[in-house]
Amino acid sequence: MAMSKFKDFPVLPGYKVDPNKEFRHKFNKSQHFGVHNDVCMLADVARPGHDGTLLLAEGQVQPAPKNHWLHFDKQVLKFDADCFEENGRMRKCQFFYYLEDDTIQVVEPRVTNSGCFQGTLIHRHRIPMPAKWQKNRENVAQVNSMAAHASGFFSVACLNVGNTLEIYGRRFVLTDCDKFTRLLLEKLGLAVPPNQTKLEPSVHVEEKPAHPKASSVPDERQFLQLDGLVLSFKAYWDDREQEGGLLHKLTLLYYLADDTLEVLFEDGSRMIKRQRLPKEEVSVELGAPDQLPILNVMKGRQLLKDASPADGAFRRVDYVRDKELAIGATVSVFGRPVVLVSCDKFTQKYFNDRYRIEDFSPLNYPDDEARRPAKYPPRIHLPPYNGFGSYEDSAANCKSFKMKERQKDLTQFLTKDRQGNESHVLRFAAKLKEGCEIRKFIISYYLSDDTVSIFEIFSPNTGYKGGKFLERCTLFKPNQDLINVDSTPASYNAGDFYIGAKIVVNRFEFIIHEADDYALTYMEKNCHEFPLSNSKLILNKIRPHLGLRYKELVSALMENDDHGQGVVAVRHFRDILEHLLPDEFLTEHEFETLLRRYAVPENQPPDLHLRSKVHSLLRRQLFKDMDLLKIELHERDHAKTGYLSRKNAWAACRSLPVPLPVDVLATVFDRYKSTIDQERSILRTNMVQDKNEQ
Repeated sequence: MAMSKFKDFPVLPGYKVDPNKEFRHKFNKSQHFGVHNDVCMLADVARPGHDGTLLLAEGQVQPAPKNHWLHFDKQVLKFDADCFEENGRMRKCQFFYYLEDDTIQVVEPRVTNSGCFQGTLIHRHRIPMPAKWQKNRENVAQVNSMAAHASGFFSVACLNVGNTLEIYGRRFVLTDCDKFTRLLLEKLGLAVPPNQTKLEPSVHVEEKPAHPKASSVPDERQFLQLDGLVLSFKAYWDDREQEGGLLHKLTLLYYLADDTLEVLFEDGSRMIKRQRLPKEEVSVELGAPDQLPILNVMKGRQLLKDASPADGAFRRVDYVRDKELAIGATVSVFGRPVVLVSCDKFTQKYFNDRYRIEDFSPLNYPDDEARRPAKYPPRIHLPPYNGFGSYEDSAANCKSFKMKERQKDLTQFLTKDRQGNESHVLRFAAKLKEGCEIRKFIISYYLSDDTVSIFEIFSPNTGYKGGKFLERCTLFKPNQDLINVDSTPASYNAGDFYIGAKIVVNRFEFIIHEADDYALTYMEKNCHEFPLSNSKLILNKIRPHLGLRYKELVSALMENDDHGQGVVAVRHFRDILEHLLPDEFLTEHEFETLLRRYAVPENQPPDLHLRSKVHSLLRRQLFKDMDLLKIELHERDHAKTGYLSRKNAWAACRSLPVPLPVDVLATVFDRYKSTIDQERSILRTNMVQDKNEQ
């Protein structure tokens, strides 16, 4: 029955169907995902086909092969080995076998002062076996691996504790391995012998018994009890037997906390620093035998002294102790005999309590008047100035062999340099004494470094273009020989500049006739440095001369007080003092100081609003007689002082008449109240003259 269904198929391979099997109608791949405990997951084993049977076009699924290098990545076998050289020397090495690519690296750990080139002896690579191993089949038992022998390179089977390997002519004996290497070799089925670490006679050094070494740390109990206690002695070192020697006065300090000693000179400098002082001098004369040889092992001919004796025994060094210090005792300080002459009260009490010493009579220093050094060092005589550069730079370079820049006064520079609006520059107006009096100059004195500069002001139709007359420099006083001089020549300072002073610059004689307000103010504030600006000193100077002529002085002042306000014009005040005092008794600067000290304050600036209102009223009234008003005011000023009384000014304004209301005119007079001044007429200037009106 079943065969009747396939009777049309030819009897050929692949066309014959087994009638006993159920006919398949589905040929899809089976599901790889399943559900286990309500959790969707991937099946562990792949099921080919629909029901797990292989299809005709499918084969058995083979797992992917694992890479050798990936399986053994970062796994290294470590062995300790001894390398024997031809001369019998043995060197400690380390073998590193990398399982990922069967490479070997040999490293020798670095040892200080070994004298050998250490580090990597054989770089990492696959090391071939020796040729005799490959030719001789009997060596297979030694390498324990036919595969390793057949490949021609060392493998893991060749490495084991106790094996001897010959690599590039060197013989290595594996003596030890780490824990990981031992476990891995045992997993591979190799029996690992115990470690065979031994010390060869050629490298084994027996430890010698250590010699007792003196501790560098002082006794703790001594330090806690005696810390801060110092014995002080006065001493001297007589070195006059040597050529150029002197008698040195010293101070010897002994520190009880650690038995150290320090010696200081009389000026405070150190002779020796704080240290323990040996009793005996350890030195060797030139050419004498010494158990401490001299080694020349450094470049530059620097010598080192070998501190290790040939016999291996160190000498015991005795140090100076407190019981060996006493007045009159001689202490050898590295070959210098130091004699103690006295001590302080604490030292006396210490020796009395501990050593029962009662006599502390001081000794006298040896007579040294003939060889006593001078109190001050001798003056250095400078060579003649050659005229090149500034005198200060030349003098600074003559005081030492090394060329140095001259040292400036840093304190003066920091205090007298510009600080905000304080320029610390004194400026004076000057002119030439003889010749071109029309030339005007400005002399600037810099307080920061005591230098002077001169600038000429341009004046038209003089033939001089002006500009810099003298570069900023130190200005020396005249009549000095700068070439043949032993000391620094005198230079102008701040006190030499004042009104009326004469300054000589390169044979040009200047006369200072004016100073700016900052210079005068600075000199008055620092009157202790500038006596000509000290009003108290000036009054004390003129008081003896004016005391005898007091009535004459008061009478002259009252006669020149035209307004009865206790104010005198400047020129009258000057004439009175010149008449009562001797000739040239006061300088121009002292006159200026008195005038600034007792001057009447200047008027406030005029009220421009009131002035504009007055001129508006005059223009509104068509007043055009300003010239007549000016002439009238001048005619009423009989003394030609530039001032008029209120009565005369009122009469002059009403005589024209001035078309101003009485109250406005009274307000003008009240606002411009006149005061004594040397040159100006406030009334005429502010009420009459007006450039805008012209």
